[in-house]
Amino acid sequence: MEVEIRTDLPARIKVGRKRAKDSDPQKVGLSSGLATVESREVQREEEISASANAPVVELEVVRIPPNPRLVICRYQILGEERRCMVWVGRNSYFVPRMKFWLVEPSDPTARARPWPYAGPLPRRRGHW
Repeated sequence: MEVEIRTDLPARIKVGRKRAKDSDPQKVGLSSGLATVESREVQREEEISASANAPVVELEVVRIPPNPRLVICRYQILGEERRCMVWVGRNSYFVPRMKFWLVEPSDPTARARPWPYAGPLPRRRGHW
């Protein structure tokens, strides 16, 4: 008696990244790889020009809160003192009276939330 073995699996299993069958970028509305690089450059230039128009303010650390990622700072605008929270990532090297420069958010609702800090962290406690 002969036994036939049948399987639903393909003869060879493809290893690697799975792709959709309808992955034609022009059909879906995506551009080619070269165009995405160009669009990224245009977007980066727009961000730079937008940040160039935003005022840069000098912040002074007032207090280190219990949250290990925040510092509370103050800054002067038109002779008026304002306070803000800055998301620094790790506040262990920041001390009160340290000063640093940061771009002020243009959106009023973003000013109420912690401002993101993307610069270098201090090398040692209290020293840049």
